[in-house]
Amino acid sequence: MALSAGVKRKSSMRSSTKQSSKKPAPSPSPSIEDVAIPSIYDDPMIDAPASSDSEGQDDDQSDDHSVDELGSDRGEGFDDLEEDQPAAGPSRPLAKHLYAPPTLTELDTLQSTAASGGTSFSLQLDALLASTMLPSAPQPALKAILSTLHSHILSLPSLPAVAPRKAVARLSTEDIPWCGPPEFNPLKKSEDEVKWGLGWEKPEEVIVGGSWAVVGGYKKGKGAAGSVDLIVVMPSTLFSPKDRMSYRYFHKRTHYLAVIMASLRELAGKEKAGLRGVDLGWGCTGGDVRRSAIILTAGKGLGLKHTTEIRIHLGVSPSTFPISSLQPSKSLLRHPSIPQDTATPLYSTSIVHDTLHKANLLHLHRLSTSLSIPRTVDQFLVLWRIWATRRGISRDRGASGWFAAMILGWVVDGGDIAVKGDRAKTKRVKGLGRGLGSWQALRAAWEFLANTDFESTPVFLGSSDEAIPRSEFVRSFQDVLVDPSGAVNILADWTKGEIELLRYHARETLGMLEDSSVDRFGEVFLKDLSAGPRGFDEFAIVDITSTRISDVLSRAERPSHAHLVAASVESVLRQGLVDRVKLVVVRPNDDSTLSIGLVFDPANATRVLDVGPSSEKAEVGAAYERLWGDKAELRRFKDGSIAHSVVWNITRPEEATLIPSRIISHLLQRHFNLDSDAITSVTSDGTWASIIQMPASAREAICVAGSEKLGFRPVMDAYDDLYKLLKSIDSELPLAILSVQPASEMLRYSSTFVPHPVDIHRYSTSPDCLKYLPCAEIVLQFESSPRWPDDLAAVQKVKLAMFEKLARVVMSHKRGTKAGIVFDAARSEIEDSASLEVLTPGGIAFRVRIYHERERTLLERVLEGEQQTFGTALPQPPRRLAVPALELHIRRFIHQPQHHGALAPLHHRYPSYSSATRLLKRWFAAHMLGLLISTEVTEIIMAKVYLDPGSLSPPSSAVNGFVRALDLLASWDWKTEPLYVPLFSLNSVEAGGRVRFPEEKREEAGKMFEESVKKDAEGKHAGWKVVTEDDLTGGRWTESVNALVAGRVKVLAKAAVESVKEARDGLNVRALFSTPTGDYDVLIHLHPSLVTRYALAVDPDAEAWEAKLRHRNVQHGSVYGDEVRVGFEPVFTFVKDIQRLYGDSVIVFYDTHGGSVLGLVWNPIKATPRALKPFLGYSSAPAPSEAALVTMDKAGVLGEIGRLGRGLIEKIESR
Repeated sequence: MALSAGVKRKSSMRSSTKQSSKKPAPSPSPSIEDVAIPSIYDDPMIDAPASSDSEGQDDDQSDDHSVDELGSDRGEGFDDLEEDQPAAGPSRPLAKHLYAPPTLTELDTLQSTAASGGTSFSLQLDALLASTMLPSAPQPALKAILSTLHSHILSLPSLPAVAPRKAVARLSTEDIPWCGPPEFNPLKKSEDEVKWGLGWEKPEEVIVGGSWAVVGGYKKGKGAAGSVDLIVVMPSTLFSPKDRMSYRYFHKRTHYLAVIMASLRELAGKEKAGLRGVDLGWGCTGGDVRRSAIILTAGKGLGLKHTTEIRIHLGVSPSTFPISSLQPSKSLLRHPSIPQDTATPLYSTSIVHDTLHKANLLHLHRLSTSLSIPRTVDQFLVLWRIWATRRGISRDRGASGWFAAMILGWVVDGGDIAVKGDRAKTKRVKGLGRGLGSWQALRAAWEFLANTDFESTPVFLGSSDEAIPRSEFVRSFQDVLVDPSGAVNILADWTKGEIELLRYHARETLGMLEDSSVDRFGEVFLKDLSAGPRGFDEFAIVDITSTRISDVLSRAERPSHAHLVAASVESVLRQGLVDRVKLVVVRPNDDSTLSIGLVFDPANATRVLDVGPSSEKAEVGAAYERLWGDKAELRRFKDGSIAHSVVWNITRPEEATLIPSRIISHLLQRHFNLDSDAITSVTSDGTWASIIQMPASAREAICVAGSEKLGFRPVMDAYDDLYKLLKSIDSELPLAILSVQPASEMLRYSSTFVPHPVDIHRYSTSPDCLKYLPCAEIVLQFESSPRWPDDLAAVQKVKLAMFEKLARVVMSHKRGTKAGIVFDAARSEIEDSASLEVLTPGGIAFRVRIYHERERTLLERVLEGEQQTFGTALPQPPRRLAVPALELHIRRFIHQPQHHGALAPLHHRYPSYSSATRLLKRWFAAHMLGLLISTEVTEIIMAKVYLDPGSLSPPSSAVNGFVRALDLLASWDWKTEPLYVPLFSLNSVEAGGRVRFPEEKREEAGKMFEESVKKDAEGKHAGWKVVTEDDLTGGRWTESVNALVAGRVKVLAKAAVESVKEARDGLNVRALFSTPTGDYDVLIHLHPSLVTRYALAVDPDAEAWEAKLRHRNVQHGSVYGDEVRVGFEPVFTFVKDIQRLYGDSVIVFYDTHGGSVLGLVWNPIKATPRALKPFLGYSSAPAPSEAALVTMDKAGVLGEIGRLGRGLIEKIESR
């Protein structure tokens, strides 16, 4: 029996037409494979198009066949034209034949290419569509399966109507998915109470529905195709008008489907039935458990190339129930606990949906046939599904082809939309017409969603002559989007959060695409944004197995327990969080858990006081108290007003970020009886904060009491005091101070640990492992004066004199302040090698350096080889000393203050930026990379996350920013592209706008990168290139990030991101910061008690300091003595000595924040046997195979390192 379809399948005439054999072939165009788009086919969701597989052959055959069916008249006349042309002619062709005008298809292609952002984007889009879309002609095996199902269902015998209990017994099955509350379940009632029966009759028709029937299939993953919908239309004779009441329709519907399921299971067990080996299971349509469906999964065992789901849905004729009786305002549920005339809009909508299968099919068919560009609808649906799925949007809440077709209908035809301020009054909005390509239509759909508030401006896709009055929808639903038939509100059972999530992603995608100079294809279609902690500022998993909702009406309207609890939780959280958040999304993960996702409003998220209604408003105040319980209190404010309020007490500034999580816990406990064990917060786990905090016992032992409550305020206040002092002492100095510039991470809120002030009086009795005192760098510049010498060595001597004077003045003005000059013994006499250490009485330390602008000029003259002007001038220093001196000068006095000036505003514009940066620094250091990845490049990478957030909004929580930074590091192909960070363009953008990297500078930086890649063809010097507007080479802060380091970061970041993705039952945060040590050639274990930063380690042994603190009054021998040393860190000095002695022969990995283990990796090039010569740079020994050659003596080197670190080293472990 031939398979009937609701709509005749669209012909494949829109594929390429058959060329005449005599017509000359067109010149070959560049194939998509020739374009550099390596990321497309790497994606696990996308198959690469094959040229010789069976599917491609089927496609070719169907194209040829379709042309033959249509006739060859399209080719007639072209042969005659070619035959009539003379064999020879004039050498000068006629001007009018030089160029042919572009065809409509070519014009559409040009327009689409321009609109999509250029040729590269367009080619990638074509490649994606080619690899995802299946041929429009179905596979013979799939047609055979559908035909078998069609014949089988129509051949089932009728069953007489019997009582529900007897009907179930007749089926001999127990897994019938009865829906609705137990109060309406016929099996839980006596036979006397149930006056109706369950029977089965032959369906009116069986049709292929959904998008497959019109536009063909698509691939949804590796080896898997999109589903095929089979609609079984139940006969109207099965139902009476009263069956619409109290779930009777749905129980009859469920029984009808159960009969089909039982027969299919029997058929699947037969050897030659055509369905042998298929998997059968239950599902539902549109996420509505009332509308059960059968899911039949078939694969290669039945001859299919791709595993395909065939969904068997049920429907009824629109004439089965009068449409007026199914209006949203009708009351269709009868129960003693439900007041009479209570509207049941969701229940009614569910029934109406079952009458619209044909209407939906006709809508899609009309779109497909009316659009002028071939296969626009097919491509639009494919692109929409990919875009939505990447963002974690479920099939039932916006990622389906059905929903996409509805949105496309608005784009093409327009509709009616309410006037702002009056939901009942509408105006007509015209569509964009029928000449759109798939990409233009997709952007228009995003525009529609991003700019349409379905609550304040309801939307109607059909004409005003609709089945149900529009006033019914406006009165019954908060958000309204009515389908073209005018019968259902598409958003009826959506929560506000689900609607806002779709709009949020549409809005952010459009915002990202505003910068057309950047190829955003991967961000739009390939990047997976479905992991919760990466897309939300707050993400939590809630166990709802113990939650019970007693209201019968609520359970009848939303019969799925998980969806009902999700909607209830979201409603309560919206009331409690109010303007703290921009987005609240609560979604079921399964029947027992929910996920809660919040996107913060950074201006209000950490507010400690919520002010409610005035005490004079008794009714509103009572509701406020019901919401908050005993947390609400009456407070009098300075203006004399009294209002209900909720206060969230915090003990330290970092705890303010946990307030939204505390609100969630409080409200769930109060309204759903869920204790803290049922709520797993991934982003507000206390471990995130503790990982960048000094342990309490260590802080109490060495720091000023109570300083943890002040955060960065003590160091900032100390800097302000010092700044004011320095600007006020010009009369006591030889030269006036021109400027005072901060150049420290401590002074821009981004140091890994908060620099708590040290209690100077307890320093001497503290254990050695707590004696690290951080200092903040400050750069002074004195006024220009001829008294500055022109000799570089003399300049350094003048700096010493200025420091000596400055020290005396500062100590005289600030009683208790200590100041001393320190030297860097490793520097030459022409380098900046001295600084002034200032220790305030409050326990804050600063390191002051002097910047003399003429110093750079003098160094550049040495490098340029300029001749001395006067014969009496001092000789120039050697060039080998001037090169490092100039590099140090530029880095210390130009780049670092400039970097500080650019980064400091980010803390104020993005409040979570600093904490996110601190987490990233801690992560780098914990994986022993802190010595190789500078603090500046870490801050710039995090700035990239905030300034260029891709298709999401900038993070508003530290954990969200940190996870996104890890995702960036995991996905960044540093070998083929630099990282562009618009660090200096922030001030040119209005608040809320997107920061763009200047296009001209981007092009220039790209050319520089390509040239560097060509010069380094073997990749020996490859590594990170992080480009800013002021550093187009991208190498200013990444000198030590070579290929080895960059590769390790990528591997570690990928592993961390995978851990976050799988965090369904909570995330082991500390495991993210635990590094594997198996890849190191040598491990050097240090004595923890001698590591001055040991308390800051990821997992320190507190006994190392607590054992001595218990007997603080007893004299303990201190290795480092009682004197206060600023920035004293023996381990860091030890590591620097190793690097200085052995250079690139060995790479040292070290946790700069208290690590007690060093990891060494030998340079394999240095281990290659070579001839003996002076200055090899390492200890050598005769090569085992060649007596005339030598190789690195690794044992000798380790022996030297052991002697260098004697007393500090506990043991050396060689692998």
